[in-house]
Amino acid sequence: MKVSNNTINSPLRGSRSEALDKKGKTPHAAENARAQAGDRVELSVNLREVGKLTETVASMPSTNSEKIESIKSRIADGTYNVSGLDVAEKMLRSMGIEVPDGEEK
Repeated sequence: MKVSNNTINSPLRGSRSEALDKKGKTPHAAENARAQAGDRVELSVNLREVGKLTETVASMPSTNSEKIESIKSRIADGTYNVSGLDVAEKMLRSMGIEVPDGEEK
């Protein structure tokens, strides 16, 4: 007599299937229910608002277009020079740190 894996496991498989069917649950029942319902995506209100604001900002014209063009041309000409001290002062002020005016540079 030849014994194979199929002969040994087949009675077990049948009893498992029967037990699950009696409960009304099959191994794929949850997956089938999800597939029938369809996939669904919900965006939070905050994400929608961020999207709207991003679109609004992107559609707004640049109010500093003249200044931007001036700086671009000065950079291209090589005449745009920025003082490191001025940059440092503006950085400190943007962080809320008081910088006395009129100090020697």
